[in-house]
Amino acid sequence: MNNNKKIALITGATSGIGRAIADIFAKNNIRLILCGRREERLAEAKATLSKETEVITLQFDVSDKIGVQNAINSLPENWKNIDILVNNAGNAHGFSPIQEGNLDDWDAMLASNVTGLLYVSRAIMPNMVERKAGHIISLLHCLQALRPSRLNFLLE
Repeated sequence: MNNNKKIALITGATSGIGRAIADIFAKNNIRLILCGRREERLAEAKATLSKETEVITLQFDVSDKIGVQNAINSLPENWKNIDILVNNAGNAHGFSPIQEGNLDDWDAMLASNVTGLLYVSRAIMPNMVERKAGHIISLLHCLQALRPSRLNFLLE
């Protein structure tokens, strides 16, 4: 194992943008900590990406404050100095106009898309600050309730 290689932790790494970022980082020989909620998808991603770089996985839900901290604390010592954090986990529930929106859907989206991003950043940043090194990329997933086509009545 080469401890001089960069380490990236990617949330939502099992599909979509997160998986695409993991693929690119693997091709550039960055060690990967893949995070997600579904163990089987994490195992599949690890099996594929391990052909190009070192990979470990952490299974947790970013909206679970204690789960996030426990997962980060469980990292082996030689994986703790994370150089790149990619906050990508997020979800979308319900696409109704705001006046018809389901409040539980909104709570679930905010818990994952905003609060989860903060939980993960808070768990990783102390080490980055201490080392005076690191980069954070945060992808805030859009809430699509306010699409322009739904606001046409304002223009009449």
